Amino acid sequence: MRKFIAFVVFSIMLGCSPSNDSEAIKKSADALYTIDDAKELFQEKYPNVQIDYVGMMDNNFFEIVVQDQIFYITPDLKNLLAGNIIDLDTGVNLTQNRISSFRMSIISEIDPSNTIIYKPRESRHILTVFTDTSCPYCKKLHKEINELLENNIEVRYLLFSRNGKDDAAYDEMKYIWCSEDRKLSVEKAFNDEDLLENECETPLDINNVFARDLRVNGTPMIFTERGDVIPGYVPNRQIIDLLNSYD
Repeated sequence: MRKFIAFVVFSIMLGCSPSNDSEAIKKSADALYTIDDAKELFQEKYPNVQIDYVGMMDNNFFEIVVQDQIFYITPDLKNLLAGNIIDLDTGVNLTQNRISSFRMSIISEIDPSNTIIYKPRESRHILTVFTDTSCPYCKKLHKEINELLENNIEVRYLLFSRNGKDDAAYDEMKYIWCSEDRKLSVEKAFNDEDLLENECETPLDINNVFARDLRVNGTPMIFTERGDVIPGYVPNRQIIDLLNSYD
């Protein structure tokens, strides 16, 4: 399979220099480096970076996943590459496909019981939405939720305070979660109505962890069941067209 390696110009020499104290032990020209070798070298060069996954890319590169970024190390462990690998035969961005699959694995760990679910008669697609009741674009998206439901799109809200725990919205979303009718409370919050100040255990802190892992840096942040991300508000028709393209 032919591939075009469309790399951002970012190639860093990773080779280690021989020690002054003793002769360095080098691999022979025909020796193969392992995944463990690549991981050890990356950790040595970037000790403060947390690696989520290390593997091989079609036996051509070592693949290093850090959150939703993928880096590649050449088989000789001399260069670190950042960019996209594109299949010339199909035009498919293989790097983005891998990133989407990692997003899907994170989304699959979200307990549906920790979300507020708007369910159509038949769920053909599922959107996972990080929403903040103080966000005007979240409010705009929410006002159009019925059109999504009419198109058999299930919407799962994760309550997420984009400004952290010290923001009034954090308390408001806590009250939503602890209310007897969460959907009604969501409506009231988006309509700037006061909420009853209830206290209970909430998933807001867990949602923050998922937001960090998915690199959510604003709201609304929408994820499809295929791991595609829609950052911010877009008209519903665009969302519907995207999901219909999956069929």
